[in-house]
Amino acid sequence: MAINRGSEWNKWDLHIHTPASINQNYGNNNDGWEKFINALENLPTDVKVIGITDYYFIDGYEKVMEYKQSGRLANIEKIFPILEFRIDTFGSASESKLQKINLHILFNLDESDLKKEINCVRREFIEQIPITKLDKHSTKMLSIDNLTLEGNNDLNTGFANLIPPTDIVFNKIKSDTWKDKVILFLGYKEWSNLDKNQQLKPFKEDLYSKVNAFFSNGFETNKKNQNWLNEYGNKRLLHSLDIHDFNFLDTFEFDENETKKPILNYFCNTWIKAQPTFEGLKQILYEPNERVKIQLDKPDFKEDKLVIDEIQFISENQKFISEPIKLNQNLNVIIGGKSSGKSILLYNIAKTLLGNEKIFKDEKIENKYNFREGENPDINFDFLVKTKVGIPQSRYDLEGKNIIPDIKYIPQNYLIKLAEPEQYKTGDSLNKVIRNLIIEDKESREKYNDIFLTNVIANDKERDRIIDNYFEIKEKISELENLLKTKSNKEVLEKNIEANNNKITELKKGIGLTDDEIKKYNLLQKDSEVINIDKNKINNDYKKISKFNNEAEHILNELKRQKDIIASSLENAEIQSEFINHYQDLDKFILNLDGFISSYEVQITDDGNTIFKNENIFKNLLSKIKSRKDTNDKDLEKYRQNAEVEKNIKSLELSIEEDKKNLLAISQLNKEIDTYQNELFKEKHKLFTLYIKSFKEYRDLIKNLKKRVEILEKDGLIINGRVKFNFPKFRNDMLDISHGTYKSYNNWQIINSNLSALDKYDTKSFIYDLKNIFENIIDGEYILLSKVSKQHAIKNLLYDYFFDYWEIEYKGDKLGKMSTGKASFVILMLIVGLSELKTPILIDQPEDNLDNRSVSKDLVEYLKHKKKERQIILVTHNPNIVVNADAENIIVANQKGQNDIESTSDYIFDYVNGAIEDSFSKDINNTNLLKSMGIREHIAEIVEGGKEAFKKREEKYGF
Repeated sequence: MAINRGSEWNKWDLHIHTPASINQNYGNNNDGWEKFINALENLPTDVKVIGITDYYFIDGYEKVMEYKQSGRLANIEKIFPILEFRIDTFGSASESKLQKINLHILFNLDESDLKKEINCVRREFIEQIPITKLDKHSTKMLSIDNLTLEGNNDLNTGFANLIPPTDIVFNKIKSDTWKDKVILFLGYKEWSNLDKNQQLKPFKEDLYSKVNAFFSNGFETNKKNQNWLNEYGNKRLLHSLDIHDFNFLDTFEFDENETKKPILNYFCNTWIKAQPTFEGLKQILYEPNERVKIQLDKPDFKEDKLVIDEIQFISENQKFISEPIKLNQNLNVIIGGKSSGKSILLYNIAKTLLGNEKIFKDEKIENKYNFREGENPDINFDFLVKTKVGIPQSRYDLEGKNIIPDIKYIPQNYLIKLAEPEQYKTGDSLNKVIRNLIIEDKESREKYNDIFLTNVIANDKERDRIIDNYFEIKEKISELENLLKTKSNKEVLEKNIEANNNKITELKKGIGLTDDEIKKYNLLQKDSEVINIDKNKINNDYKKISKFNNEAEHILNELKRQKDIIASSLENAEIQSEFINHYQDLDKFILNLDGFISSYEVQITDDGNTIFKNENIFKNLLSKIKSRKDTNDKDLEKYRQNAEVEKNIKSLELSIEEDKKNLLAISQLNKEIDTYQNELFKEKHKLFTLYIKSFKEYRDLIKNLKKRVEILEKDGLIINGRVKFNFPKFRNDMLDISHGTYKSYNNWQIINSNLSALDKYDTKSFIYDLKNIFENIIDGEYILLSKVSKQHAIKNLLYDYFFDYWEIEYKGDKLGKMSTGKASFVILMLIVGLSELKTPILIDQPEDNLDNRSVSKDLVEYLKHKKKERQIILVTHNPNIVVNADAENIIVANQKGQNDIESTSDYIFDYVNGAIEDSFSKDINNTNLLKSMGIREHIAEIVEGGKEAFKKREEKYGF
């Protein structure tokens, strides 16, 4: 059997008259025939099947086939002979005019001996039909001569006046010779007009029951007419042009080779999804709604880049078939006996497109068949997948490209694993499947990735930064407190200063200074102390600002670098310009900051003193301080008269100055400690504010995806988003850092309890407990392992353990409480039925996890619906999936030595594919098992219940 892609959509025009037809306007000469054939050769490329429809006789078909067999009409894959009969039941186009109803009889002829078959139609059918019911002519059979004679030597008159008996025509069709070799069509317009006369309605219903489908050349009214036709049953109304002349040609033109080429005015819009065969056409009887579409464009459109066109094994020693296997763009099913290579084929498609994704971790195919590794490996094994665009991908392609990203692969038993109750304790794998499904559309994916994930990642970084900052502040406070301990007692210093001042006063009195002079001296001395304090403050401020300037310079330059990177990456010129303009002040600020910092530069003089290189506020203030100090020292000089006393006074003054310095340092340290304590409180507040903000991100995500979720809810399916907390992970992380002897965690229910990831919790109480655990860790009441820092413990405590959980309810049952089989179906419904991606879906034996009703009804309907949107490749052994889902392409797998019947195939693993309608009985002389029978016969033989499935399908509409 030739390789094909199964049932594909093509245009079928089954109503084209020839120059040999009794009623036509081509002209029955050689020029007319050549022009006619030339026109057929230039039909649109979508037209693959035509019906040569002539009145009563087969001569026109015979002539067309002579052209075909001589090498012409290569563009047409199949040409059917159709005889159009005027039958003796009349419909009325108006109250005054009656019209004959047209019956079209399509014959299935064996083209391997076409001459014999055509003669059989003449002998066993045409020449067996009387030309009329009238007694005087009842013995005259259909022939050109008899019609001509009865028209007084005028064929057209005889044709117009004489009508073959309808009952004899139908009886002949039901005879053993023709009953399985014809398909009948009625002209819709004349048949529908039988309603004009209610007495003829029984004839209308009788005719409907006897034919298989209808013809109409009214494209615009086709939908309306089909709806009327549906009141009688499920037979299809096919659009056809009923061509009798060259009106479907506007004119002729010459192409570049100076060959006459017709310009077509051709608008047949009947699309049939079938092999271009008689059996293919019969599929419209069994699947009328799925196999026929009357529309302008090709049905079931899919982008070429999202369709796998063919697959191919590359293997030594003829282990695997070497020819490419062609795939259909809709539903492809892989069938075969046990260990026939069904799953191997599907697995290699998935492995080629998905690489080493986690979904393959439980697959045993790799080790079982030793593709490139293991015992006796096929070291040159490879597998190729090619898209309809024509781009191939190798399974072992080291470039890592992926020609079709985001395909869905559902391995055998994958559904059952997702449906297992253990999954609901963590809410992990299945929840990810559901979430990924929800965010498949662009808008939702952007909300999740660009908003939610961006914010959550930013929050994680900010949380770690705040915690690090919190402990840096704590470390600073600790350093300041330790430094404070090195300072003298404040009270001691104050009393020492008071005592030394008194001693200075006594010494001054001893050298004869008056009370007034001592008072002036004390004021000057106080001024001196103030000057020293002001100088120390300026120096301390300089140190703080210098440190901050260094940090600010580093941070701002890094910010500028990131800003420049973003600016250069922006693609829209207007957006880029606005962004640069908005942040141009940052560059100016950094430039000004550089100037500001450079103005603070200092240098060391030759005498070891530090001076400012440039004018600045510190230099100016210190200059003023120096001037004040010089004036003050000069005023003090006149009070220093006695050298020895002066020496003592100077010593006491220095002691007082040092004590005052220490008092100032103590004051500054306490002020800094208070400031940092306040900052510590703020950082803790920011930390828990951020923690609550992170929780709200999940709540907002669920709110933002609500509309998307509502769109997915259908057929009894309800999806509810919840914010959950992963208690098991939280508990494990806290136990890992807690001292086992002290078991501090026992004091806290949120750590010690066996809450699952899906349990409810009160947010306020939860945050209250976290704050108290936080304080316990900081205070040291929560005993940690010796190697664990408090900083690490707080990061564990406040890690983002939240997650978005999508609760599924189907027809009143929650997913976690369903039977495994029902849960498996709901999961499959989510993955297959609700996904909005257009990439292929690969499924391995879904029926293993589902009950029969779910397979025969629900799954089949999902597949029939979804295959129109996405290519599906599926392994199955269930006849309902193959037959009732009307699979377009069936791939039959066989492994040598695994069947009772041995095959002489050249390959250990062999495959053949085709459509359901590819049918021929088993050839006992053909020892190649796969090629010994048709696809339909393989289905009936391999798939348990296959014969019954076909029988029920064909009885569905009463044929």
